[in-house]
Amino acid sequence: MENTDIKFLKLQQIIDSHEGKVSHLIAILQETQSEYGYLPKEVLTYIATAMKISPATVLGVATFYAQFSLIPKGKYVIRVCDGTACHVRGSEPIMMALRKELSLTADKRPPMT
Repeated sequence: MENTDIKFLKLQQIIDSHEGKVSHLIAILQETQSEYGYLPKEVLTYIATAMKISPATVLGVATFYAQFSLIPKGKYVIRVCDGTACHVRGSEPIMMALRKELSLTADKRPPMT
């Protein structure tokens, strides 16, 4: 068995458990993200190929819903509301304190070392 086969074995099991139904794409993406921690591009391509749908369709669903991530996330995810109501109630100082404490830049990613 090739390394690629081993890498995508669990992914194929997820797809098979949903009988490859396009109507189950969101559930397949959810389970895949649980398995990998995020949705790597090669995984999205594999899903599209295995389900015989366009990669654009899979990517469109993955980018439409906020629950999906195309980049790896850290062990912990911290969210600070930045809506108008939260901003008025003082969320900006909280955000700035978190950025300073965690050495985060404005684009919310740790600085490259």
